[in-house]
Amino acid sequence: MSEFWVFQETFLKADGRLSFHNKILFRTHRNNRSGSGLLIGIPTNMSGRIIFENAQEPNEILEMLAVEIQSHNFTFTIINIYAPHRFDNKEVQNFFSNLKTKTFIFGDFNLHHPFWGGKTSTPKAKNFWSG
Repeated sequence: MSEFWVFQETFLKADGRLSFHNKILFRTHRNNRSGSGLLIGIPTNMSGRIIFENAQEPNEILEMLAVEIQSHNFTFTIINIYAPHRFDNKEVQNFFSNLKTKTFIFGDFNLHHPFWGGKTSTPKAKNFWSG
């Protein structure tokens, strides 16, 4: 079984109950968009706290959930992102530049490029990490 879970577009209902005996779950849900929702699951022998989530901002296109995790004397961050085609690269890059811990970034960025196995390249794919 996987130690960490990271899912985008969970389609979970806001009031839906979800629990697993060996995981602490952090999740978001948007009332104004079907197919939304992010989930990060961590082992119960670690502690975590949400340091950023923007699911409740009605005009926000990008969905992002960041969880800071502590395990023994080690602290790191997992970031889960769902980015539709029309999101702003600068918002993500600004958030990343302010992080102070080791960070793992997971997401569905809706970017396409031959380097990643795509047949075509989307304009945002060319400059996503370069700014």
